[in-house]
Amino acid sequence: MTPPIRGTGTAVILLLLAALAGCAPFSLVTPERRTVGGAISVEPGMRWNRMEMAPYQGRVEVWTLDGPLLNSLVFFTGVPDGEPLFVSRALASDPKQEKPPVFRSAMNPLEIEELFTATIARNFRTAIVSATNLRPAEVAGTPGFRFETRFVGRDEVERAGVFVGTVRGGKLYGAWFQGARLHYYERYVPEVEKMAASARLVGEAASAR
Repeated sequence: MTPPIRGTGTAVILLLLAALAGCAPFSLVTPERRTVGGAISVEPGMRWNRMEMAPYQGRVEVWTLDGPLLNSLVFFTGVPDGEPLFVSRALASDPKQEKPPVFRSAMNPLEIEELFTATIARNFRTAIVSATNLRPAEVAGTPGFRFETRFVGRDEVERAGVFVGTVRGGKLYGAWFQGARLHYYERYVPEVEKMAASARLVGEAASAR
């Protein structure tokens, strides 16, 4: 049975519509250690919902607490050289769209931050986006970096976010949590920080340099 999502009626409606279509759009993530994308091991402190059909294409896995319109946690499970961080499925199906900006393994953290803001602007169709407070950070037990994001989407809701990442073996690993700033971001960012502190690289990612 598909787990209930906290929050708005909109999220519940989306859940019901997908159920009527004969598929379960979410699966329950319980508060216990689990591996994401065969690359990142994390231990959530509360129940999340994994999106079975993520709204983005790419080396990503997407979780949410209250529905994707309110908050989302995007895991990057090894973005290789020459691929975009992610592409919304709506844009991917539009032949008129220009090619998305891509990750390069030689990028430094500042260049990745700039790539990230360009990716947000393109996928959320907004020019109101910024990234701040770039700084070194330990990510999954390895040297990495982090920064904060702000953007306003087409729904005119201001959203805040935090990205943590590391480049290992020429691939980008990390996570980005974002949510409506006035309530959903501030409410859950402590949980995200704790989960980020629990993260470890596994498999190929763990042995990469």
